[in-house]
Order: sequence, then C-alpha cells, then structure tokens
Amino acid sequence: MEIVKKIVQDKILWTAAAIASLSLIISRPQASDLDWQTIFSLAALMAVIQVFEKLNLLSNGAAYLISRASNQRTLMQLLLVLTFIGSMFLTNDVSILTIVPLFAIIAKQLEIKPVLPVVLINLAANLGSLVTPIGNPQNLFLLKYYQLTLLDFVKLAGPITLFSLLLLGSWSCKFAKTSVSAPQIFKSKLPGVKLWLTVILTVPILLGILGLLSSWVMLLLALILLIVIDYRLLAKIDYGLLLTFICFFIAVGDLSRAELVRRSLDALLNSSVAVYLTSLGISQLISNVPAAILLAPFSHAVQALFLGVNLGGLGTLIASLANLLAYKQYLLNFKKKSDNYLLIFTKINLISLAFLGIIGYFLIK
Repeated sequence: MEIVKKIVQDKILWTAAAIASLSLIISRPQASDLDWQTIFSLAALMAVIQVFEKLNLLSNGAAYLISRASNQRTLMQLLLVLTFIGSMFLTNDVSILTIVPLFAIIAKQLEIKPVLPVVLINLAANLGSLVTPIGNPQNLFLLKYYQLTLLDFVKLAGPITLFSLLLLGSWSCKFAKTSVSAPQIFKSKLPGVKLWLTVILTVPILLGILGLLSSWVMLLLALILLIVIDYRLLAKIDYGLLLTFICFFIAVGDLSRAELVRRSLDALLNSSVAVYLTSLGISQLISNVPAAILLAPFSHAVQALFLGVNLGGLGTLIASLANLLAYKQYLLNFKKKSDNYLLIFTKINLISLAFLGIIGYFLIK
C-alpha cells in the first residue's frame, strides 16, 4: 500500500504520464524507445542506496567529522564537503535527506540560523552529484545513452568540479569563525557482517552500472543485497521515478518520430553552444532529468549537454528535484522559519549559475 500511495501522490510521474499520453497522438511507441539498461541501472542504484541509508553510513561519518569542528565556519565547511562527497556516491537526494535533518539537530543546539546553511547544503548536493555517473539520474542516463566510459566521464566532470569546489569554498566564507562547542550527535553502531556484505556486492553492482557487467546480473545482485539486509526496503525504492523515466522515454520516442519536432530541434541544437544554452534553459522549466532525456536524441554534443543539464539544476526551485526535496526538508525541520528561504535560495542559485554557467560556456568553446 505504501508503494501505491507514493505513486498516486507523485505529481511528477503523473505529469510525465500525461505527456506520454499526449505523445501517442503523434506516434505509436516502439519497444526500442525504452532504454532498459538505464532503467535497470537506476533500479539497482536505488536498491544499493537504500541499503547504505539503512546502515547509516553517511550519518555516522558526518557525526564523526562534525564533532571535531571548533568554529561555525569549519562546521559548515565540513557539512558542505560531506554533502558534496556523499552526493558523488549516494546521489544528491540521499545527501540532502541525511545532512539536512542532521544539521537541524546541530542548528538547534548551537542556535545557528538555518536558511543559508540549508541552501548551501542543497547547492553542494547538486554540484557533488555531477562528478560521478551515479551522482544523479541524468548522469546515469547520459552514461548509458552515449555509452561513456568512466574515463570519459572523468574528463567531462573534472574541470567543472574544480570550479564547483572553489565556488562552495567561497560561499562558506560567509560564515563567521565563531567558536562553537562540539554538538552532541547520536552515532549508531555499524553492523559488521551486513556492512562487509554490502561492500562486497556493491563492487559488481557498480561494474554493472558502468556497463562492465550484465544488467540482469547487476539488478539481481542489487535485489539480493536489498532483501538480505532488510526485505522491507523494497517498499522504499522510488518506483515512481522508474515509471517517470519510462514515460519520458515513450514521449521522447514519439516526439522524435514527428517530422516537425525533429526538424525544429535539429535546427535549434545545431552547435555545442546551442545545446548548452538550450539544456540550461529547459532545465529551469521542466527540471534537468527530463531535459536530458528530451535533448539527448537530437544532439551528439555530449559535453555541452552534460554541463547544461547539470548546471541547469541550479537556478529555479524546479530546476532539480533535489531543490524541491531540500525545500521540503527545510519546512519539515524548521517549520516557523521559511519566510526568506526562497529569496536566499534564488539569490545564491542565480549567482552560482551565472558563475559556473560562464565557466561552462568557455569549457565547451
């Protein structure tokens, strides 16, 4: 019932389903429209992430680091670095779901104003997730669609990662070096056998995501791991996201067979700069995951599209699902302090988008 309830309440899924339904007017869907490798990889990744969440790996690491902070700036820098790294391997959503509630505990103990820290945690999650193929859904899709190797991805992400870290470091300087007492954070005990089993099985699962192992084997191992650790985690997988991907694949497949749409997009995406700017812009309106799925069939400018949809997650609240998630977490943990969140969020994101957007422009030139 929990799974059904989540699907029924998933507005993004229903929007995608509506778009897919309307696209049927243009063309009939074909089996080749569905990228099962991407869907299987996403399902396997979500299974592994649920296991990592269950074992409290990120929150335990955060508790250890934060206990060593001597002032407010160092504390926030540690949180931002942890969010950035966590997003690289556990996705931006998981980092936000872990770090924001953790910060809420700290903020209440140390009386830290929460708006700017949560906005920057959100920013760190988005920027950290662009670094690896498993950091966010659009990267996973691009990895599979363009059949990229890990080395290809490192080349794509490397330069912008350095500037992203520079940007985060600059924003962190807004916090004063006010002395703080070490916050008291509960650390759970890590289960030894389950932890080692997770580490051992995660390796072949990641190999499958990178295309070095059969998708079926990868998915089977992920499900086995999930069931062994806790079968109830099956209910926590975001099936709505998987269905959303299927809907977008159907819609894009149908649209790509429409002569007018194909001609229009071919004309629009006639250069790397055009792909970059278009993906940046469309991401602001429909978010970066559907933007990647929509534009990929019409462009071979991988770097431009990669930078466009990843940096496109900055800007508006709907540019990335992680932005909405962070805002929801903020409202949940700081119910009476939401008055200027959107203002500060927009300011920080637009400045960050302008800075990294210009860098991205010169990287593709």
